[in-house]
Amino acid sequence: MPRAMAATNSSSLHFVVSTDVAKPNPELRKLIRSHVMLGKNKGKQIQPRKKKGPSGVQEVLPSSPNRTCGNTTTPGVDVVASLASTATAYQIQARSRITIPPKFGSTMSTIPFPDAVEPAAVEKVLFPLEACTFFEKRAEAWIAPLTFDSAFLHTMIFTSQHYFDAIVPRRSSPPDGRTFPHLLKALRILRERFAQVNDQARLSFTTLAAVMGIAGHALVTGDAKAAKQHIEGLHKIVGLRGGVTSFRANPKLLIEILRTDLGMALRSGPPPVFFNSGEPFLPYPDLTGLLDLGGAPSTSAIPFDIVDCELAQTWRVMSDFCSVVNFAVDTAQRISTETFLETMASVVYPLLNMRFDFGSSDEAVRLGVLTFSSNVFLQWSNLGLSYSHLASNFRRCLTDMTYCTQPQLQLWLLMVGAVSVFDAHDGTWLKPLLLQSIELCKINSWEEMHHLLKAVMWIGLVYDKPGKAMFESTAGPKNATTYTPIGMSAIMPFPSS
Repeated sequence: MPRAMAATNSSSLHFVVSTDVAKPNPELRKLIRSHVMLGKNKGKQIQPRKKKGPSGVQEVLPSSPNRTCGNTTTPGVDVVASLASTATAYQIQARSRITIPPKFGSTMSTIPFPDAVEPAAVEKVLFPLEACTFFEKRAEAWIAPLTFDSAFLHTMIFTSQHYFDAIVPRRSSPPDGRTFPHLLKALRILRERFAQVNDQARLSFTTLAAVMGIAGHALVTGDAKAAKQHIEGLHKIVGLRGGVTSFRANPKLLIEILRTDLGMALRSGPPPVFFNSGEPFLPYPDLTGLLDLGGAPSTSAIPFDIVDCELAQTWRVMSDFCSVVNFAVDTAQRISTETFLETMASVVYPLLNMRFDFGSSDEAVRLGVLTFSSNVFLQWSNLGLSYSHLASNFRRCLTDMTYCTQPQLQLWLLMVGAVSVFDAHDGTWLKPLLLQSIELCKINSWEEMHHLLKAVMWIGLVYDKPGKAMFESTAGPKNATTYTPIGMSAIMPFPSS
């Protein structure tokens, strides 16, 4: 008789009989373990086990729609029409395989990057190159592409690294061992991408952003030839996408592209690449609703005599925009990206295209509004870029003010130049003219000066602090405290007179 046996009835109820101290056979031991675990796990919910993929690699898809462009050997009409109607900023469809790290070493560890980079370099990618409160959905358009576009990733790394190595400490710093490899990688990836026949990748928003970053870096570092070539390339890609009107899904990117184009024109003097050769300008924005919200009427009357009708309309639009921004700042609100874009493009580009006789009041107003707009819309000065061409023309204009019979206009022009494009060397001729205009307008305090400037055209958020410092160093007490805003160290303060 066996030492142990198991009996089974029709209802699958098992019995185990043991007659000595010997161990049961393997099959019986398996039955006993199974019975014990049934009791131990009674009442518990056991999660199903996940199947492991090969080598622990997880497939991740970029957050982009499933779109096809058909035959993309050459950018045909169908491809351009498809790209022009794109409603998303992410068009690279290739699946990227990434390895999930075993432990999270930093806050950046949760972001899967498409290429190998040093963690210290990645940490600085998220620091913005400029502070701006006008734009929305930054993470969707500028952070998410870091996870699937290698060219964009390396471009953001080397531009950010240059910002902290050279611009923040305000020193000349050529590409070093940390930034140069990322620049070379970005250029190599873009060359390979443009050599392919995939228009969806070549004309994507992230490709545009990468080329724009390289162009801006060349502009800031003084490589005007390379900057112009990259801007011309941007213009071609935008044209293949269907023009500037195809950027409704990503107006922030178009703003940065146009900023690069305008920065090049104001610094070196060549005509801008965009809105040239017969391209129509963007229409003026309708700011009536925003003005009604702030209780400020639209500017119908211009405080100065302006002969040219187009220049007068540009003045009105810019003045209305200033009222809207001042109201938004006072009430802790924000204007839309589209309002910013439409005002910048419809004001600055026509001003660059206008031509008036040198020494005329219209030319003085044109240069004054253009100079005023440079820091409102572009703010390249925060990145160490000077508008040398614009400053030279404006300097010549202001030193020949014998034609000006309107002291308020003269005072506004001098203040705009002082806080925007002139440097400390201009103080020898600028401050005497400014003091003379202050006396002619019977200004006795910064409050009175501020009231006059706002009545003409002024944005306190941008110009109040440097404007007050300029006034006090010119007409205020000798021991007045001056203020030097970031990015304007070469502009303010002037030596006290």
